[in-house]
Amino acid sequence: MNAPVPLGEYSWLSEAFPLCTVNVPVAELAQRFGIAVANWQEPGLGSASGFGCRLTSGLVLLLEELSHAREHLGAAGPTIYVEATALLEQGIEATLAGTLTGLHLSPQNIVWSQTESGLQSARNIVQALNERPVGHNGA
Repeated sequence: MNAPVPLGEYSWLSEAFPLCTVNVPVAELAQRFGIAVANWQEPGLGSASGFGCRLTSGLVLLLEELSHAREHLGAAGPTIYVEATALLEQGIEATLAGTLTGLHLSPQNIVWSQTESGLQSARNIVQALNERPVGHNGA
C-alpha cells in the first residue's frame, strides 16, 4: 500500500470541506508516513498543526488539529478536509472509505463524519463558485 504524498502548497479548486474527525493524533499520522507537521494560526480558532497530502487515489486531504480542541474539548485527533467537489463527485461513503484506506485507518478511528445534510452545504459552495463572475477577487 502506497503512502500519501505530502503537499507543501495547494490551491483548493473548490473549497476545503470537512469530511471527518479521527482519534489518531496528527503527529502520529505524520510520523507514520514520514511527513513533517506544519504549525500555524487559524483566525479565530488559535494555534493549529497538521499537513496536506495527496493519496494514491488522487484525493487531496488537509489534516488540521486545533490546540484548543485537544486541550479543552477532548479532541484526540485532526479534522480531515477534502475538496467540496471531490465529495460531491464521489459521495460521502466512498470518499470516507478512500480516506481511511489511504491513511491506514479503520472505521473505529472515526469520531465524527459528514452527513447527507452537510453534503447540501458542499453543493451550495460549489454552485456559488460556479456562478461567480469571471474576474472575481481581482483576477
